[in-house]
Amino acid sequence: MNNPDKRHDPFFEEEESPFDLQLLFSIFWARKWPIIGLSLASAVFSAFMTASEPSVFEAQASLLIEQGESNVVSIQDVYNQGYRGWEYMQTQFELLRSRSLAERVVRRLQLHTMAKFQPVPPSKPWYDFDLSALKPAGFNPEPEQPWVMPSEESLIQGLTDMVASTVSVTQRGDSNVVSVSYRSDDPQLSATIVNTYLEEFIRSYLDANEESTRQATDWLNQSLITLRENLRASEDRLQSFRDEEQLIDLQGITTLSAQEISSLNSTYNESRQRRQELEATVQELRSMQGASTEELLSVPDVLNHEVIRSLNQNRMESQRAVNELSQRYGPKHPKMIDAISQLNSTQMALESEIGNVVYGIEREYQVALNTETSSKRQLDETKLDLQDLNRKEFVLKELEREVETNSQLYDIFLTRLKETGEAGIFEAPPARVIDLAQGGYQVGPNIRRSAIMGFIAALALTCGLAFVLHVLDNTVKDPSEVEVKLRSPLLGTVPLLKKGKDGRIEEYWDDTQSEFAEAIRTIRTGVVLSALDTPSKIIVVTSSMPGEGKSTVALNLAASFAQMESTLVIGADMRRPSLARRCNLHARHPGLSDFVSGKNKLEECITAFGESGLKVMPAGAIPTNPLELLSSNRFRDALELLKTRFERIIIDSAPVGVVSDAMMLASFADSLIFLVKTDSTSATLARKYINQLIRANDPVTGVVLNCFDPAKASKYYGTYGTAYTEKYYNTTDTHG
Repeated sequence: MNNPDKRHDPFFEEEESPFDLQLLFSIFWARKWPIIGLSLASAVFSAFMTASEPSVFEAQASLLIEQGESNVVSIQDVYNQGYRGWEYMQTQFELLRSRSLAERVVRRLQLHTMAKFQPVPPSKPWYDFDLSALKPAGFNPEPEQPWVMPSEESLIQGLTDMVASTVSVTQRGDSNVVSVSYRSDDPQLSATIVNTYLEEFIRSYLDANEESTRQATDWLNQSLITLRENLRASEDRLQSFRDEEQLIDLQGITTLSAQEISSLNSTYNESRQRRQELEATVQELRSMQGASTEELLSVPDVLNHEVIRSLNQNRMESQRAVNELSQRYGPKHPKMIDAISQLNSTQMALESEIGNVVYGIEREYQVALNTETSSKRQLDETKLDLQDLNRKEFVLKELEREVETNSQLYDIFLTRLKETGEAGIFEAPPARVIDLAQGGYQVGPNIRRSAIMGFIAALALTCGLAFVLHVLDNTVKDPSEVEVKLRSPLLGTVPLLKKGKDGRIEEYWDDTQSEFAEAIRTIRTGVVLSALDTPSKIIVVTSSMPGEGKSTVALNLAASFAQMESTLVIGADMRRPSLARRCNLHARHPGLSDFVSGKNKLEECITAFGESGLKVMPAGAIPTNPLELLSSNRFRDALELLKTRFERIIIDSAPVGVVSDAMMLASFADSLIFLVKTDSTSATLARKYINQLIRANDPVTGVVLNCFDPAKASKYYGTYGTAYTEKYYNTTDTHG
C-alpha cells in the first residue's frame, strides 16, 4: 500500500518540535488525579507535621554602624581600621556573624548552665530488643560504653555553634542600619540573646581597642628604652671622636685649608711659568758662550733689561756723535778723541752690564726653580692635610647624622606614646543601638507555607514521575504513533469493544452500521486500495504476540469482504486455534490440517458462516509439527485450489514473535496485515518483526491498531481523540 502524503491527511499533524508543551500537558493531564491526590496528601502531611512542631519566636533589634572616625586623637599608624566604606560595612557584618562573638554571648549569659540546654542520656529506641537469649553460647559481645556527661567547655562550644548558626544579620536597604534577629522557642530568651549580642559587639570592639592600646603602649615603652640607649651611645661616639681628633671648628679649618691650597696653587703656577720662561733664556745664553756684545743683545731678556737698554741707547748716541764728528774732524781732533773715548767708555760699561745681566738671569732662574719646588711641596702637603680633614669631617658628619636620626626617632616614639595614652582615655564605639528587642514574636511553625511547599514538592515529583513513565512506555497509544514508531503505514483502527452481559463482544454482522463495523470497512478499503491493479487474493493477518485480537479482526474483515465477493477465512494458527470456537464450531471440526493431509475432503472442511455467505475453514486437528505442514507442497497445492474457488482468502496466522508459521504463510500471501494492540504491544518488538517480514520480501501492507479508545487518547492528545472519532466514524465507506 502506498504511503499517503502526510500533508493530505487532515488528522496527521506536522512533525512535533523537540519540546511540545501540548504533549507535555497531555502527559500530566492523563494522570491528573494521581498527581493531584498525591500532592494534596503531601500538603496535608506537611501541614500536620509542621503543626506538631514547637512554636518558634523571633526577637529583632537594630544597630547603626558608624562610618566616621571614632578616635579623638588621630593615631592611624597604631589603629589601622581600614577603609570605612563598603569594605568597612562588610567587615562589621562578618564580625557580627563571627563565632567568637557568639561565644562571648554564651559565656556572659551562662547558657550552658540553663536546664533547657543540659544534655540528657540517649534513650533506648523502641526497636532495640534484648536478643541475648538468641545469641549462641560463648558469644561475648563488647560491653556498651556508658554515657558520659560532656564537659563544660564542650557544652559552651556546642551552644556557640547553635547561636552562631541561628543569629541572622541583615542590612536594611542601602543604609548603615543592621537588623540582628534570633529565633528560639522562648520569646524572652530570644530578646535577651539579641540584646546581649549587640552589647557584646560594642564591648568586644572597646575591649579590642583597649588591648590594642595596652599592647601599643608596652611596645612603645620598650622601643623608647632601646632608642634612648641608642641615642646616648651615638652621642658618646660623636664626643669621643671630637676629643680624639681635637676638633673644634672643622668647618672653619676646612675653609682656611681650601683658601691656602688656592693661594699655593697660584704661587706654584706663577713660579712654574716664570721658571719655564727663564729656562729657555738660560739655555739660549749657555749656547752663546763667547758671543759678542751684539749677539748677546739679540737675546730679548738681555736687550729688554732696563740698564742694558739705557746703556745701549747711550752707546748708540755716542756712535752717532763719533760718526758726525768724523765728517768734520780728523782722528787727532780733540773733539774726535773725546767722542771716541766716550764711545769706548759706553761700550765697556755696556759689555760689563751685559755680563751682570746674564749672571742675573742665571740667578733668577735658580730662584724661580727653587720657588717652584718649594711651592709644589707646600701644595702637596696642604692637600694631604685637607684630605685628612675631609676624612675626619665625613666621619664626624656620619656620627652627627646618627645622633640626629636617633634623636628624631626618640622624639617620634615619645610623641606617639603620649598620643596613645591620650587616645586610651576615650574611645568611641563603632556602632550604637537604635532599638532593643522587647520580646520575641511568633514566626513559626508556618503551616500554610509548609503545606504549599509540600504541595509544590509533591507536584513536581509526581509530574516528573509521570513524564518518566511516559518516556519508558514504549507502546503505541494512538494512530499518529504508528508511522513514527513502527515506520509503517496505518490501514485503520479498531475501536475498543466492551463485552456484553452474555460475555460476547460486538461482531461485524451484528450491526453493519455500528462504529466497529465502520472501522472494519475502513481496513477493508485500505486493503483494496493498496492493490487496485492486482487485487490481493490471499491476505494474512498476524501480530507480535498472542492476545492482540488478530483472530477477531481476521474473522470480521472476512465478513466484510463476504458482502462483496466470495471469501474464505482460514484458521492457520494451529498452536492455539480459536477460529472454530468463535464460529460456534466443534473443536474437532475438520479443517485446514485435515484437508492438507487428505484426511477429509474440501467440502467437509469448509463451513458456511452467517447470512453473508462467508466460508470458514478452521484449523482442524492440531498436527505434530504445524510448520512442516505449512511448508509442504500439499499446503501449496491446497492454496492454489482454494484460490480457484474463492475471490478472497483471509488467513488467521500465528503470532510472528512466537513461532515461524507467520513467516511461512506470508511467503504465500499477496497482502499482510500486522495487528498492534493499543497501549499494550511494545513498539520495539513490533518494529523488529515488521522489519523481519520486510527483509523476507513478505508483502506487509500496513498496520491495524486494535482496541483503540478515542476517549482515552483525548486525555493524552487533547482534541485529537474527538477529531479522530468524528473523522473515523462519520465517513461513508463507498466500498461497503
